[in-house]
Parts: sequence; C-alpha cells; structure tokens
Amino acid sequence: MKKFFITTFACVLGVLIAGLLFTMLSVAALTGMVATTETEYTAKPNTILKLDLGVVSERCQEDYMGLLLGSQQKTDGLDNILKAIETAKQNKNIAGIYIDANGMAMGIATLDRIHRALEDFKESGKFVYAYADNYSQREYLLSAAADSVILNPVGAIDFRGLTGQVTFMKGLYDKLGIEMQVLKVGTYKSAVEPYTNTRMSEANREQTMAYMTPIWNHLLEKLSQDRNLSVEQLNNLADTLLITVDAQELVTKGLVDTLMYRPQMEQFLKSKVGIDPDDDLTFASVSEVASIKQASNKAKDKIAIVYAEGGIDMGESNGINTAELVKDLMKIERDEHIKAVVLRVNSPGGSAYGSEQVWAAIEAIKAAGKSVAVSMGDVAASGGYYISCNADRIFANPATLTGSIGIYGIIPNLEGLLTGKLGITFDGVQTNKYGNFGSAGRPMTPDERRQMQNYIERGYELFTSRCAEGRNMSIDAIKKIAEGRVWDGTTALEIGLVDELGDLDAAIEWVAQEAGLEKYNTVTYPKLKTAMEQLRDDFDLNIKSRIAASYLGENYKYFETLQQIQNIDPIQYRMEDIELY
Repeated sequence: MKKFFITTFACVLGVLIAGLLFTMLSVAALTGMVATTETEYTAKPNTILKLDLGVVSERCQEDYMGLLLGSQQKTDGLDNILKAIETAKQNKNIAGIYIDANGMAMGIATLDRIHRALEDFKESGKFVYAYADNYSQREYLLSAAADSVILNPVGAIDFRGLTGQVTFMKGLYDKLGIEMQVLKVGTYKSAVEPYTNTRMSEANREQTMAYMTPIWNHLLEKLSQDRNLSVEQLNNLADTLLITVDAQELVTKGLVDTLMYRPQMEQFLKSKVGIDPDDDLTFASVSEVASIKQASNKAKDKIAIVYAEGGIDMGESNGINTAELVKDLMKIERDEHIKAVVLRVNSPGGSAYGSEQVWAAIEAIKAAGKSVAVSMGDVAASGGYYISCNADRIFANPATLTGSIGIYGIIPNLEGLLTGKLGITFDGVQTNKYGNFGSAGRPMTPDERRQMQNYIERGYELFTSRCAEGRNMSIDAIKKIAEGRVWDGTTALEIGLVDELGDLDAAIEWVAQEAGLEKYNTVTYPKLKTAMEQLRDDFDLNIKSRIAASYLGENYKYFETLQQIQNIDPIQYRMEDIELY
C-alpha cells in the first residue's frame, strides 16, 4: 500500500511540475503570438488573399493551445472569412483571391455562404483562382466559384453525391455492460438510435433522404451555373466514381479548366499580378486581411449579434453555456444603445431545461420593444429550433438542417458495467418509495418508466406550444411537421418553420429596418476568450485528464465513458449526430 501511494504521488507531482514548466514557457510564447495576431496588417501592391481554409466555425477564435503544441489542424471563423473577402474586394492593393484547397472542413450552409461571398467579390473585376492537388467534394463545390479551377496533373476530384452516416454505439455499450434506458416522443426523433440500434430506422432513413435530396439539388444548381453543365450531366458524372478518373479526362468533361503542377501555378499567379518570374508572390492570410481597419463608424445605436454555437449545456468547451448566454441576453435587454438583436444559431440542440431558459430571455428582449431575428447556420434543430422559434423573423440557408421538434430522455443503467465488469455492488436504505430513483446501478422499474414517459410527453407539449406560439400556428399544425423530423431550409420555408431564405447579413438588414436604423454599429456576444483564458481552461482540462489516467491506468477508458454519460442532461431536445459528406 505504501508503494502504491508513493507511485501515485510521484505521478501526480510529475504532471503538476511539467504543467508548471509548460505554463511558464507558454506565457512567453503567447506574448509573441498575441502581439502578432493583434497587429493591423497593411497590404502591399499586388497582394493576393490566400484562402487555405481549415476547420471553419462560426467565429474566429485562435487555438493558442494548438499552436503551442504544434497542432497541424487549422481553424478559421466564418466571420473573419467573410470580412476578409469583403475587405479584399475594396482594398486597391489586393489583386485577387487564390483558393488553395488543401484540407477544408465546413458545413454545407457555411460553404454556401462563402460561395456567395466569392460571387460578390468577382463583381469587383478582380480574379479568383482555385488550385488543389486533390479536391474533396466540398472543396470542389466551393472552388467552382473561381474564374478557373486548376488541378494537379496527377490529381483527382472526389465528387459522388451526399451521404448521411450515423455512428451507432449500442454494440460498444453492450460490451461494456451499459444499458441506455430511452424514453421519447416523435417517430422521427432518431437522436436516441445510436444508443438503442445498430442501424438506421426506416423513419430516420426516410427523413434523411428527404432533406439530403433538396440540399444536393441546391448544390448542383450552383455548380451547374459555375461550370456551365446541366444538373443531369453533373448527376451522371457523380455516378462514375470520378475519384478514379484520369485528370485530363476531368478537363475534357468540363469539371476543371487546366492542369498544372504547383510551381507552374505559382508562375501563373505571378503573370496575373504582373510581377517578374523571379520575384516572390505576396500572399495574405484571412486573419491578416480581416485585421485591416475599415472606416470608423461613430453611430451610437447598436445591433447585437449573439452567437449560439454547439451543443446546449452538453459540457462542451466550445458549446452553448445557457447560464452565460442568458446573462448576455439580459445585458442586451437593459442596454439602451442596443436597438435590435440577431441570434445566430448553429446548434443541434441539447438540454431541454437550458433551451427553455434561452427562450424566456429572448421573450424578455421582445417585451422590451427590441426586434429579434434568428439567422440559422448549418444546423438549428431540436433545442436549436426551440431557442429560435419565438424570434420576430427566422432566416435559414437552403442547406440548413432545422426542425427536429421532439424530445427524449436517457437514464443510463450501468449495472452491467459496475457490477458485471468491475465488481461494484450497491445496497442501502431509504425512507420513501422513490428514494434511489435514477440510480445508475439498477434499471428503472415499470412504474418509474411510466412516470418518466409522462414527464417526457409534457416536455413535448411545452415544446410544440412554444413553436405554435412563436410561429403563429395551431398546435395541430405544428404537430403535423414535428414528431422529431428534420427538414432542410427550403422545405422549412414551405411548411412555415422559417420566414425567409438568407444568411446573417440578411437578418441584420431586416432588424435594422425594423428598428428604423440607417446608421448603426454591431456588437457581438459572447465575448471571445483571451489567449490566457483559453490556455488556462485547456490546461486545466489537460491536467485533470493526465492525473486521472495516471491513477486509473487501464481502467481510464471506463472512467471516460462514465464521465461522458454523466454529462448528458437526462432530458434532451437534440437532433441525431449525422455526418453528411
């Protein structure tokens, strides 16, 4: 036993000392990083804005921990990307845009918005060229907006239509001895299926095809205009497994304009900006161009843009913390200079309780006489729709996934893991019948399950009533399009779940008109973390994980699973995790 404590203490102390040294070194490194990122960039003549996008989220938040650890994953914010493209359009020293398609990852609605920004940029008469060694499908769909799409002579295009795939965890939970006790309302509420099934239900298969098809058609219509090929031709090409086709044949088929190796592409760009072949090209990054200051706006009136991105109270470091979000909304309600609000929602939902708190805060802002619009991003479903439904006007992108008006509850039964695998047993006494209800060490009784199902159904009635009130529809009309079903943005407009197809800029313009504002500033919430705040939070999580892993050894995998399960709010307004690619 003495040796055990000495070993454990040594592990913990070693981690702490390493962490302290890492922190001291990090402070010095961060000082230089922050100074670099906060410096305003000045574009030289013949500068080219280089779009070599990585993982694109709603807002730009520099990953300082990733930079310190040498992470290769690049992250970009949609806000910065759009700002950079607009600045490049106006700045006389920026000659054009070069899309270097090399590992982009973004939602389809996000892709659609950047595509539209590139189309707008081209009205300036400046060039847009795209190059890739190999184009993924999303990279190609975005790059098709360029004046010329250029490919490496031995490259390929992965263009094969949309696929929706769900990861099912039931087999893993069965092996671990975990039973996920599920209660739900909604035939199409498929978020629980990964816990209970090993394949998609017919209802989920039906709804997924129903929203994927119009999204794919929307993408094909855009691509048809970009490449001057019919939608029928494009569908036929998608059915030929293009990734195996010779690059020269892709030129013949009209999917790319020419083939070049990277050194040739560099010389091509030099000729376009009119510099000597021996001179170096001047590229500017998204963050650099976005940092170029624009003419100051001294208007006192403001429009608040409130970002709600990620799971709702799901314990995610970058998700929606409703307690903090409600605080921000209360500040906005009281701020006399803020005349209107746009809630930018990019969320699959989450906690039922948290969703209701945000709904109430939005209601209070409206009661204060301020117009509220919602701008939906890639997804605004289930709890994401709950917090949107009472806005004065809802804007969605055609590729937005929304709806999923349904509810479910999950209470894990860990008896098989704790008792069957780890040998942990439970016993105790209680003064009343339901004293140990919710215990993870036993299954629910039939009586408990019945009462929980009644509780879930009351939650569904509240959700549908909120939607009916917000959308000025009857409860029956809402329930016909509810049942947990997910819809694409275009169909959501047809059935009354949204008011207009458009993005964040359209929502801002609408609330400005509603508030009678000709001149205004925008302010964004929540406040982005500083470099030190981000490092502190990431470091804290890292240290806790290392200590737990050192102490638990091979049992750490069970601890991780238990931690994930414990973080789940038992009652959820959340759509399924489905990957479209």
